[in-house]
Amino acid sequence: MTILNHDFLALTLANPHSIAPFELDFPSGTGVVEDTGIFRLEPHQAKQDISLVLSVGVHGNETGPIELVNELLIQILSGRLTLGIRLLVLIGNPVAANAGKRFCEVNLNRLFHGGWQGYQGFEAKRAERLEQAINDFYRDLDEKHTKLHYDLHTAIRGSEHEKFVVYPYVKEARYSKQQLSFLAASGIDAVLLSHQATTTFSFHSYETYGAHAFTIELGKVYPFGQNDLSRFTQMESSLCLLLEEGTFAQSEISLLSIFTVLDALIKDDESYQLNIAEDANNFSQFESDFLLSSSKKSEYRVKQSGDAIVFPNTNLPIGQRAGLVVRPISAHDLSYV
Repeated sequence: MTILNHDFLALTLANPHSIAPFELDFPSGTGVVEDTGIFRLEPHQAKQDISLVLSVGVHGNETGPIELVNELLIQILSGRLTLGIRLLVLIGNPVAANAGKRFCEVNLNRLFHGGWQGYQGFEAKRAERLEQAINDFYRDLDEKHTKLHYDLHTAIRGSEHEKFVVYPYVKEARYSKQQLSFLAASGIDAVLLSHQATTTFSFHSYETYGAHAFTIELGKVYPFGQNDLSRFTQMESSLCLLLEEGTFAQSEISLLSIFTVLDALIKDDESYQLNIAEDANNFSQFESDFLLSSSKKSEYRVKQSGDAIVFPNTNLPIGQRAGLVVRPISAHDLSYV
């Protein structure tokens, strides 16, 4: 079997539930399609000891990053880009992608790090399969080998910072200067430092394998064919340099706006509401004492002018997160490795 026109996305969407594994050769290496949406590529000559996971489409309607990574694959498979590091490409939720939906039954990006064990259905099985693919990819690598996982997304709503990253919770609160510099060079505007362990894909790779892993938001959600890929130019350039040379593009960390999480807003009643516009952007800021959320059981007032909200959403079950309250901090206040 082959990948017609080097189009791994088309192959995946045509076989959204499963596909028989097969191997193939390309000009700079060999590849194995291990399952639907799971494609491992090994270079003939590795420039650096780097293993990179690029995951896209964990939410099926977030099509821009899927198209971006598929274009990179076309360049590799056609020989226009010479692969110099190990690469694993994951198209997370092809069933939802075909349906143009965020997910089918359960939010896939809440099912990793073993979270799938509490659920049934397609997404739970898919999370287990994707975890296995990453485990197989990272298996037997020595401590000197650099493990990376960039989980690329687009957001439901607009943002005061168009492109931003969620940095998984780091117990020691010491952050990678090299990776933050890479993100700055890749066109990322802001970094949100997570405050607790989660069941997201990037946290799983960080916590389980010690990978440099990030949830990377690259703008707004659009359907297939309606994405302006020119808005991803800086990210594409940085990824091409990494894929070919094993080199991290670098820029000043001071270009990044850094935010830390103050509080998680939890929907505690059906009367729960956020007192913001339906189309309010991520990182919208508020004045001190503003009544941000309220219900028959609780209220939340902004503690300090400039505090902002990220990922606001009340269309969810009681007990789930309705948003994060975040506060800007200086990059000079961080500890680095």
